[in-house]
Amino acid sequence: MNRSLNWLAFLLAGAVSTAQAQDSITLKEEVKKSDEKVLGWSKSANLGLNLSFSSSQDVVGQTDGTSETYGANLKSSFNYITEVSEWKNTVGLVGTTTRTPNVPKFVKSSDELKLESLYLRSLESHPQIGPYARAEVSTAIFKGEDVQASPVGYVIQDENGNVTKGPFSAGTVQLTEGFKPLTTKESVGFFWKAKDESNLKILVRLGAGAVQVQADGQYALNGKDAAGNIIVQRLQNISQAGLESGFSIKGKIDEKSSYEAGIDTLTPFVNNKRSGDDRDAFRLTNVEGFAKFTSNITSWASFGYDYKMKLQPQLVDRVQNIHMIVLTANYNLF
Repeated sequence: MNRSLNWLAFLLAGAVSTAQAQDSITLKEEVKKSDEKVLGWSKSANLGLNLSFSSSQDVVGQTDGTSETYGANLKSSFNYITEVSEWKNTVGLVGTTTRTPNVPKFVKSSDELKLESLYLRSLESHPQIGPYARAEVSTAIFKGEDVQASPVGYVIQDENGNVTKGPFSAGTVQLTEGFKPLTTKESVGFFWKAKDESNLKILVRLGAGAVQVQADGQYALNGKDAAGNIIVQRLQNISQAGLESGFSIKGKIDEKSSYEAGIDTLTPFVNNKRSGDDRDAFRLTNVEGFAKFTSNITSWASFGYDYKMKLQPQLVDRVQNIHMIVLTANYNLF
């Protein structure tokens, strides 16, 4: 009996050990599969909607009325992957409009249409590195305005800072037309995949790039003059070429939360700066950066923080910042 029990215990121990080994192998296989590339075409599209509504009456320190915010964002991708190459295409659309008691008309607070195509070709001997080609188009769909709660003083300046109109009083001044300014970018160079795992991807790029901004006839706010009038300055077309660099990181914190960040620069050794502009190529360097955090609350709703910055010294010599914190209802189109 004792000998039989000993044999049974030995067999059970062996079975448990074998099962654990098989589970370990299965887990390793699952991790390996998650890192494997899905070859061929893949596509995805996600539509997000966000809204906010509030109403107040006879509240101390507040203006009576309603505040409304409506927004939508669409992000889609069409990718083609082979053993040695990746072709990534993305289309992004973000739009938000707001109306408050102080400004009782809908005014856009975000508006961007962006298309990007990135081609990576890995070297067979060193798959982490290789040449790349990139193209991008970005613009705003709707016209841009400066809207004040009551009429204020404005002055209009040309590209050189000379006053061409004003001062005059107005409550609304149009700054840009629809689909203006229009920015196009092209670049080629070499990339390095510092990390290429399912939960962490790091990509570094270095190459030659060019940027064109169609902005002639458009305007941007440029502070106030000594008399307190708001300065509206005319913009000009920009054409630049030089050294491009890029860094991006994308990862997962857990199954529900993910993050993404990146920065691109272009130092324009070739440019069409106007006469009298003594800034060198490094002072005219364009910088674009972003940071994004997303956490899925349910299968159809998520919380997110999105930050974007842009510096284009030859167009507007100051940093442009956008912060967005939204609770979004998501719908996967495909």
